[in-house]
Amino acid sequence: MTEIYFDCASTTRPEREVLDVFQRVSLEDYANAASTHAMGNRADRLLEKARSQVASYFSLSPQEVIFTSGATEGNNLAIKGVAYHCRSWGRKLITTKAEHPSVLNVFRELEKEGFQVVYLDYGKDGRLNMEALESSLDEHVSLVAVMAVNNETGYVFDTKKVYDIVHAKSRAKLLVDATQAIGKESLSDIAYDLLTFSGHKIGGLKGSGALLRRKDVQLDAQILGGGQEFGYRSGTAPVPLDCSLAAALRLALRSLPERRAKAKALNSYLRDGLSKIDEVLLLSDENATPFILSFALREHKGSIVAEALSNRGIYVSTKSACSSREEGVSYVIQNAGYPERIARNAIRLSFSGKEDLEEGRLFLEGLGQVLDRIRKED
Repeated sequence: MTEIYFDCASTTRPEREVLDVFQRVSLEDYANAASTHAMGNRADRLLEKARSQVASYFSLSPQEVIFTSGATEGNNLAIKGVAYHCRSWGRKLITTKAEHPSVLNVFRELEKEGFQVVYLDYGKDGRLNMEALESSLDEHVSLVAVMAVNNETGYVFDTKKVYDIVHAKSRAKLLVDATQAIGKESLSDIAYDLLTFSGHKIGGLKGSGALLRRKDVQLDAQILGGGQEFGYRSGTAPVPLDCSLAAALRLALRSLPERRAKAKALNSYLRDGLSKIDEVLLLSDENATPFILSFALREHKGSIVAEALSNRGIYVSTKSACSSREEGVSYVIQNAGYPERIARNAIRLSFSGKEDLEEGRLFLEGLGQVLDRIRKED
């Protein structure tokens, strides 16, 4: 049975070169990078080389790269770090209703601690309410968090415009969760003071990631200990993971033009095919990233269709992987203005840019057969 994996927004297959780097460093340079002997120094040099490589892709200094276990940890550190550091004057925070749970849930916890949080709306076209952003900014706002690309719909938020507004109207800093943008969108299109991403979304390994922090951003550390990662993220440095992240980022950025072209072709092909199915409602705007295409079923449960596709070796998702095992409605889609039935029956296709049109044809064929069978059973 040919397997079709259209769930790359959840995770990707690790690149062979990334695995080779991880294995080599694990076996040959396994010393603690904080140790002062020769082996420790060698591990530390590898760690700092990886940090410099990551920094170079973003035109940053190495001191502006904090290695983390992924975007969830990075988001927690960035949000709590800024909020706590600035709480003497800035107890107001702003984010969007479309953010990942690793952002929204942190803000909800801060609300319990007395912080005020403004949640910005957006439309079905993925356009953020910039007027609401402007009117919400004042001298008490310390942080604004806006994702670069939404993980469920592929909406691309204009972080450059957000950045300009934030810095013109306040002294707040802008956090951008770029987990679905790195390796998919141009880095030059993303503006930020803090930026997070995960390695496993770009052919890297689970447990690797980074928080980019510009020099003028002050944070309160959230993990205390030996003072690793400039004091912001204590704990023995996982040098093999950090080196593998640098390798994954290099490979993802180098292959981006070719992968993006293939993703656009596949996205267009699937969009055309899905639009011919009466009960399908396309949710991803045409200006969304080509790496994500979401649609909803007007008549049948998305979870049942996704399960039937899985039984045929076609793998898709019904919600963000971080909440897909929870029954219920997609808040991202519902907050865009869709009714509950649509938000409950959405299906997301997501790509690495290595898939071909034949896989798209097989998906459409399989979806058609699944829907035909379900209709007959009804």
